[in-house]
Amino acid sequence: MIPLLRTSTALRARVALRPGRVVLTDRFGELTAAELLDQVHLLAHRPDRAARHTPSRGLRALAPDAALRQVLLTALSGDGTLDVRTPDAVGGASTLHRGSLTATQLATLADLARRIGLRPGRRLASAAPGVHLHGLLVALGALALGAPLVDLSHLSAARRIALLHRAPPALLTGVPVHLEDLLHADREFGGRRPLRIPRIISGTDQLPESLRADLARHFAGRVHDVYGTTATGPLTVDGRPLRGVRLRAQDGLLRARTPFTRGRTLIIDQGRIEPDGTVRVTDRADGAASPGGMLPDPAAVARLLRAQRGIAAVQLRMVPGERAGSRTIAEVTLAPGMPSGLAPGPEELRALVRDQLGADSVPGEVRLSSPGR
Repeated sequence: MIPLLRTSTALRARVALRPGRVVLTDRFGELTAAELLDQVHLLAHRPDRAARHTPSRGLRALAPDAALRQVLLTALSGDGTLDVRTPDAVGGASTLHRGSLTATQLATLADLARRIGLRPGRRLASAAPGVHLHGLLVALGALALGAPLVDLSHLSAARRIALLHRAPPALLTGVPVHLEDLLHADREFGGRRPLRIPRIISGTDQLPESLRADLARHFAGRVHDVYGTTATGPLTVDGRPLRGVRLRAQDGLLRARTPFTRGRTLIIDQGRIEPDGTVRVTDRADGAASPGGMLPDPAAVARLLRAQRGIAAVQLRMVPGERAGSRTIAEVTLAPGMPSGLAPGPEELRALVRDQLGADSVPGEVRLSSPGR
């Protein structure tokens, strides 16, 4: 993930350099730099601006399914303080305070962009919602670099694939469950035109090796696993520390000092450092359940799934897991008469849960069935 630039002034100035350039493509069409700045200007001068951009509101006041263009508009018209939903603040928000970037911070970000192939003019498709830290900071980083964005969030599987064919990206980013959803969607709706995406960037959650191999094979691209935390910023790409990042392992815990920790060394997650310098993350330092394990609020997951169109019933049950002691399966019964082609797919439902309730709430598996079966 890309830590926050000084949003309001610097990004508005960057966008203004090429007013006719398309900065975003989504389900509403194309948005040029000039159109984005016009909307920012209108929002910034509305009479109720001060009430909307107090620390208690801002991005946190947006709906979970807010479009990325709405997120960018809110961020660019604000004062540089962003309050966004993060994995460790599910259902709420974590307020971030960022000033101007230092030279060492810029060096870390430049190294990250270089390693994942993010450059000016290269189109970047994001499946991560803009109201979450991953989606927001990737979007702001792309905007600052002049990389056009494609917003895939909150779309059905078929519409995501159609949008990717209309605006083919050079890079695709999301958390693993988003990427898995897109993989299944392209197999189902891509027909004889499978997508070819040169770079795929996974972040936020651990990327299983099996999924990494499937993504690389299907999209004929290079898959990057970016690891970082809210407090430290980005740490590694494919297990290799970024420029300016200092990592060491002690008593099974990883400790990090980066340009974003203000000289402090922070304990981040459980893991080890291999003899060749590769960083391996094995678990979260707080011991929280990982996606696919026991869910923190099963009732909330069931309510969310039942609220989706075409779903009649949801039952969650625990089964023995191969890697962990147990995992959750969501058994979803479709409404009578619901055509299978219009029903949400298992990975689409897992991605929905991840977006609205957080990674720890994602069931290990979703099984669909029709009434009477």
